[in-house]
Amino acid sequence: MLGTWQLELSLQITLVVIPVAVYFLVLGLLNSQRRPQLLSGRTDFALLIASLSPLAAVPLLGWLGANLFVVIVVLLASVGIIALLAPRRYEAWAVYNLGLDALSSRVERALSRAGFDACRQGAGWLVDGSSYLRVSAFPILQSVSLTLEDADPARREAWRRFEAELARELGQVETEATPMAVSFVLASTVLIVGPLILLGDRMPEMVRLLSDFVR
Repeated sequence: MLGTWQLELSLQITLVVIPVAVYFLVLGLLNSQRRPQLLSGRTDFALLIASLSPLAAVPLLGWLGANLFVVIVVLLASVGIIALLAPRRYEAWAVYNLGLDALSSRVERALSRAGFDACRQGAGWLVDGSSYLRVSAFPILQSVSLTLEDADPARREAWRRFEAELARELGQVETEATPMAVSFVLASTVLIVGPLILLGDRMPEMVRLLSDFVR
């Protein structure tokens, strides 16, 4: 009985840790490229939520009772939350492996080439006198986020051109892997290998437990 409880606890820890480890691995890879990496806000948000959702999902499954139907419901609910809360297309972006200072000039050129009249104001740019492109740096993640506020829906095509122009600007920049990127990869390796070692000698029991879980 105690052995089964320990196995279930180990499995729950693994289900929580592995997604976080994969997220760290993705961060490490994004920050190890020779060029800065541009992601849409939806993709960046989905990666973050997918890595953190098991922190809530695993205890919830334990409380509701883990069976295949409940798992499907929780997965669908997670997808719905991501779709509901994620930024809309062409309203947010994330740039990895490039600092704020180096990014700012390239954002200004991309705005100009996309046909916008933009001027620097506070923590971003006032665009066409009405919209505001806010910029926020996250040094620990080696990323910078761009968030569009009060966007004119009629100018969606222009914002598509801005994304394409920004991607073109970033494609001309050469970067090097930072110590933080290496740290992310090492951390992900430890977080992935650790639980596997913990469960390695109990694989037959884990297979049986998972079989009971999906019935």
